[in-house]
Amino acid sequence: MHLRRRTWVTIAVAALLLLAVGAAVAYRIATSRTADVHRGNQLPFTLTTASTATTANGGGPADTPWPTYGFDAARGRDASALTSVRPPYRVSWSAPQHALLEFPPSYAGGVLYLADDGGTVSALRLNGGGVLWSRHISASRPQGAMADQPTVWGNEVIVDSFNQNVYALRRSDGRVLWVRHTADLLESSPAVSAGRVFVGGWSGHVYALSAATGRVLWTFSAAGAVKDSMAVSGNRVYFGDYAGVMYSLVASTGRLVWRTQTAGLAGGYRSGTFYATPSVAYGRVYAANTDGKVYAFEQSTGQIAWTHTFPNWAYGSPAVSAGRVFSTSFDGTFAALSARTGALLWSHVLPHKTLSSPTVIGRLVYVADLGTGGGSRGNLYAYDPASGRLVWRFADGKYSTVVAAAGHLVVAGFSRLYVLTPR
Repeated sequence: MHLRRRTWVTIAVAALLLLAVGAAVAYRIATSRTADVHRGNQLPFTLTTASTATTANGGGPADTPWPTYGFDAARGRDASALTSVRPPYRVSWSAPQHALLEFPPSYAGGVLYLADDGGTVSALRLNGGGVLWSRHISASRPQGAMADQPTVWGNEVIVDSFNQNVYALRRSDGRVLWVRHTADLLESSPAVSAGRVFVGGWSGHVYALSAATGRVLWTFSAAGAVKDSMAVSGNRVYFGDYAGVMYSLVASTGRLVWRTQTAGLAGGYRSGTFYATPSVAYGRVYAANTDGKVYAFEQSTGQIAWTHTFPNWAYGSPAVSAGRVFSTSFDGTFAALSARTGALLWSHVLPHKTLSSPTVIGRLVYVADLGTGGGSRGNLYAYDPASGRLVWRFADGKYSTVVAAAGHLVVAGFSRLYVLTPR
């Protein structure tokens, strides 16, 4: 009897040991990180020269518009041609806002177009900050009314909202020109190209609308929520979803060109999400993922050219300029990578955590941190893109990056808008 009991005890102990070992192995597999992909030299790559600033309404380089999130429809965040915008700066004017500013304004023709998390869209004069018009858009607020940057197209300012609507407002007075209701909470900043508006929704739908009328031209269903903004290059639309899939669609029809799944590439069974907006340049699509990796996809096929692993989840949209990719991770890491191979060129850890999307303006790359947390202001930094040397800092910034407007630097602070002028 005692022998049988000892036998069962031995079997039970062995079973427990096997379960513990199995659990440990499973945990290691689930949490271990895979090696990075290194195919950057094997896939097409075309290094172009620095951005050439276009003019608006016949003006000079100082009148270059900043019509959308990321500077242009390709979302490259590369305004390196605007070399007159450089520190040291003085504050030309600043104005408190009545809600959180997650994004900076867009700019065209001497006017800044700003959307805040309270659901208000405003047009402010660049010179002096006078309010030309302000319109409140009633919205449901799971996290705020509008979490995007307006897009300027012709005579329209186009925004979307958590109330499931896309709006076209008249630039001159804010009058609503058209409204399109969708089945989605809308968070992505509208992309406009060739007369089409592209937005993504939380239920996984992507919409293409007529920029002139708001009519639905086509829809596409992704595998997960689409919260990033569309990047458009030529007749292709690029975006990622919360299932960890990156897509390329034909812009005119919505037909799927390719889809690339990234689940498991970060390690084990984990799957990250694409919240950050992709950037298109050099024949590649660059995108940061909450699995902690930055991905470079070959633009025509979706094949992964390279990945680079950050210490924490990557949230901000990458900037691409002069053969470099600038990206951040939540722990505060800010790094420059080779756009061709993904090799680390330099890296810094900011004083605080960051959700910022880097932006290149002139000969500097700007990035912000969250500050000490809570309702505190963050900080804005400017680095030399080639060396990583810190050149300038400003005691506000928080979430947003910056835009340039007629030779000025425009900063969306925690709840204050600043216009800085080079000294």
